[in-house]
Amino acid sequence: MKDRSGSQAWLGPISLGLAVASWIFPYVNLVLVVIACVCGVVSIVTRKWHTIDWTAVAGICVASGQAVLSLLVYAASLHP
Repeated sequence: MKDRSGSQAWLGPISLGLAVASWIFPYVNLVLVVIACVCGVVSIVTRKWHTIDWTAVAGICVASGQAVLSLLVYAASLHP
């Protein structure tokens, strides 16, 4: 196993960066969550003989946490 090189090496860090940005910018957070998850999944699925991209895994986890928190806050705001 070896580390990924080339342009696909950036998918994991981009995923993590967008996931962190989704916590900072609350008005576009669900859009950033979706993009972060897509980048992370593409990075993991297309790895072939490379080691798993742990920044992509971290990005997916952070983005999923933001999505769950956002949906819980939204659901709580609907209940009087």
